[in-house]
Amino acid sequence: MDSEKIWKESDWTEQARQLIEGLKQFPDDSKIILVLRHSHRDEPEALKGAQKLRLTPQGHAIAKKFGENLPNNRQINLFHSIIWRCEETANDIHEGFKSIGGTSEIKGTLLPLQSVGMKSREFFFSEFKNVPFFDIFYRWVVGFYNPDIWTPFREYCQSTAQMFLDQVKSSPENGLNIFVTHDMNTMALRFGWFGLRPEKWVKFLGGFAYTVGEEQTLLLDYGELKPVTVPHWWKKP
Repeated sequence: MDSEKIWKESDWTEQARQLIEGLKQFPDDSKIILVLRHSHRDEPEALKGAQKLRLTPQGHAIAKKFGENLPNNRQINLFHSIIWRCEETANDIHEGFKSIGGTSEIKGTLLPLQSVGMKSREFFFSEFKNVPFFDIFYRWVVGFYNPDIWTPFREYCQSTAQMFLDQVKSSPENGLNIFVTHDMNTMALRFGWFGLRPEKWVKFLGGFAYTVGEEQTLLLDYGELKPVTVPHWWKKP
């Protein structure tokens, strides 16, 4: 396997490469949160089997490559979903970053990185049999589902934002805090925090990054770094 070729030329690594280049554009003293989908896995034969899938060999190799290309002037903290492939991705990034002399620490699991507030995954599986994914997503956004079954969209986004901020308060001013999660979580937080509708699937090792604790929030999204407006309920540290 030619991991260098996969990193530089594969379609699925495009968003990862954009993130790496974009992180270099942030001010040196900015504290950054990066919400990142896990690395490459095989496609599940059935939706219910997706939780058990682990990274492929190229998934491991490219996650390490991602870590090797992160700016080593920043101290990195890694958080991840309890699902194996997210933990594997965090560990591989950690090892890759350490190999270039970077300072990195695995902080552990956070529930919002695994769940999007569903209190019954069986409900989602049954809904998915009859309703397209993005229809389910927007039904959740507008409050279509019973909150006893699925935590309301805004509540999930708001509580997750506060949890992330609480976790990174003690990180250094130039720290890079990486939250390894899943595609649906990434799309939900991008939309709920910045009002950007998901128009395409998040690729493996794709995501977005933003600054924390500054007067102006900068967002890195699909390779573009720009100032953004944040929700009125956003509480900065």
